[in-house]
Amino acid sequence: MKELQEDAGFGTFRDILLLAAGIGFHFNRRASYSDAAGDPIRYETMTAPVHSEALINMIAANIVGNDPEILDAPRLEERVRIFEEFANGGLDVIQEQVNVRHLTADLVVDALISEALASGGGAAPASVDELLRGVSWS
Repeated sequence: MKELQEDAGFGTFRDILLLAAGIGFHFNRRASYSDAAGDPIRYETMTAPVHSEALINMIAANIVGNDPEILDAPRLEERVRIFEEFANGGLDVIQEQVNVRHLTADLVVDALISEALASGGGAAPASVDELLRGVSWS
């Protein structure tokens, strides 16, 4: 993480963990905290910017599926654990790619982001009819 902060220009470890969780989710790679080295992720640190909590919630909602109660307050610990596992998994992916590609961490992150954007396809364009479906002019 220190290499990512210094070489890739991440301002905080929080930013690295957010990216790592996205990479872990993209590659469906989870690693439990017991497999990781370092301190556990403090939720208060992660939620300083509003979008951080949204990412934590979106990942958990996608993993748990048709259980809207995952977003309830009593299940915060479960959401954080899921996020932590994907962040650890994402850090594993980054490290593996550094080892395999023989590139610095910042170049690996650039490559992973570019590959994810290229393979994602983005949002499909919508026709005017689709956009106005259900709109009544009366």
